[in-house]
Amino acid sequence: MSRSSSPSPGRWAARALLVPVCGLALLAGPPALAQAGPVVSPAAPAATASVALNHDLAAVKTSNGQSWRLSVADSSTPDTLTIGLVRTVTAGGSGAEEHIWYFDSPASSLAFDKSTGDGTVTGGSATSPLATVDLTFKATSHKAASCSSGSETIYAGTLSGEAKLVTGLTGGGTVGGSSLTFNAKGSAPEILVDSGCVPPTDDCTATTVFSSAVTGAKTEAAGSAGTESGKKFNLVSVARKVTFTSPKGAYRIDAALVTDTSPPSWDPKTDVLSVSTTSSGIVTGSATLSGGKLTTVSYPCSYSGKSYTITETENTTASYASPAGEAITGHTSLTGNLAAPSSVKAATYVVTTVS
Repeated sequence: MSRSSSPSPGRWAARALLVPVCGLALLAGPPALAQAGPVVSPAAPAATASVALNHDLAAVKTSNGQSWRLSVADSSTPDTLTIGLVRTVTAGGSGAEEHIWYFDSPASSLAFDKSTGDGTVTGGSATSPLATVDLTFKATSHKAASCSSGSETIYAGTLSGEAKLVTGLTGGGTVGGSSLTFNAKGSAPEILVDSGCVPPTDDCTATTVFSSAVTGAKTEAAGSAGTESGKKFNLVSVARKVTFTSPKGAYRIDAALVTDTSPPSWDPKTDVLSVSTTSSGIVTGSATLSGGKLTTVSYPCSYSGKSYTITETENTTASYASPAGEAITGHTSLTGNLAAPSSVKAATYVVTTVS
């Protein structure tokens, strides 16, 4: 079954993880607090054009000689330009390391002409001195997206030009160049022109999500597991937010994630959610979420013409705790160990079942 888009009063009311989508889309697709690629709002106005390059990456090397993939995404709604670095990790468990820079960007940084299929993405002062972005998009095809109401046109094409990023990280150096081509296999750069597109709602899913985050937390652990379109997914990650004084409003999210661990286990008799990761992968450690006040809501969904009921149990006041020496920790090459707090008084989990 697919992810439900039915409304829910309690749907993930607390923040989900700081997990970016830039490289994560290559691995899994859980909820995200800060996404590296712009998400086009279903209710976006007709004039909205968004460049979404989550699958469209350019090969680069950091100063320590590691191979990474660089992604640039821009959106006029909201006005955000992001630059991300991602590398896959297989030692100790499949996962990834990601570093995503977010910039407040005026709508003029993204320009697209539907009649010619030509577009540009320009960083300018919004990304200086951390990055230089001057890219050209040329559409080679277009198609209509699937919408239950409204419309959206997807323009696929080529993206190339200058994209340089001063990482400021030990072993990172300056990546990118003046003549990059974004040509990830199996996918082409896209510009989405949205006019209030609402995706079809013929879907249901059973999921478990959790987050250790509390308001103001700089580092958090979170995860998502379930079955979507008949495929199981599971992810646990640790992420940290770093703010910059220049340019104004800029920040970076550093994240490590692992995708082949056991899914979180929830005991409805004790209301305890148990989370485990790996013993030697890019993310290690474990935690439990217990106590707090639970709320339960139910609402209908449909899949393949059949009706189902989703039951969602949410806890936004759970006690989060890791055993001594086993804090959920991301082990990154560019930002060292990212350790989530060992104890949090008001963490969140949501368990969704379908019947």
